[in-house]
Amino acid sequence: MRKRTNQIIVRLSDQEVLLLRRKFKANGMTMTGYFRALIVSGEIKTLPPELMQDVQRQVRGVGRNINQMAKLAHISGKVSMGTLYQISEAQAKIEQQIERLK
Repeated sequence: MRKRTNQIIVRLSDQEVLLLRRKFKANGMTMTGYFRALIVSGEIKTLPPELMQDVQRQVRGVGRNINQMAKLAHISGKVSMGTLYQISEAQAKIEQQIERLK
């Protein structure tokens, strides 16, 4: 049995439908998901693509650092403080970016 048994019908103009589609697609959501998120949080933040690309680039960089650290740890059994510092700095940058998203 479905949890969501209530249906709401909303009538929109052509322009309103276009605007709605643009907004939920810009957020990578379905129309239903967009409405549910809007109801729960009261707002939908559309993130600039360049910000998301920057965050993704930084996450990939941290992933590379972690792989390098794992290789060093496997080979030598120890990791340099410089490597740990680089990872720590990358983590701080990611946390700053995530805070900007909120």
